[in-house]
Amino acid sequence: MTFLDDRLLGIWHSAPFDVGAMETSELVFLADGRGWSRFESISTVLAVDRFRWHCPGPGRLALRYTWQVSGRWGPGGEGFAEVEHNAPYEPQPSVQLTKYRLAGTGTGPGSAPAALHLDEAIAFTRCFARVRRTATPSDDPSAAVAPYRPAPRPAPPRRTGPGA
Repeated sequence: MTFLDDRLLGIWHSAPFDVGAMETSELVFLADGRGWSRFESISTVLAVDRFRWHCPGPGRLALRYTWQVSGRWGPGGEGFAEVEHNAPYEPQPSVQLTKYRLAGTGTGPGSAPAALHLDEAIAFTRCFARVRRTATPSDDPSAAVAPYRPAPRPAPPRRTGPGA
């Protein structure tokens, strides 16, 4: 059975687990099955890999990578100042399967943040803490470089019977 685990929705960041590291990663899951990973370094490297995601079973995560944008972040640190690569993900299809588990609730004063632990690294890390429960495509730093297509809409119901 294929489904989306609502507990994964939102923005997850590796910073709480990256003490002393020169790099940081972000993982974002949207409710429509899209998402992206973001990797950035103090050397100004910025890379975004977009994907479609689903959970083929409990505690299992599948990412089908669709698009890559890489380059350098600018002085403000938000978005790309320079783009070196902006193209469909190669090789296609590129699917990553990993097991995951969630820990902590992130609710209440002094509680541990909700944490996502992966068996396989995504964007060079395996541990992420939830930053925000909601996310939109506009949160993606590559959205200005490679705009998102509108989310697919279901077809209108088909009429049947007399007068259809």
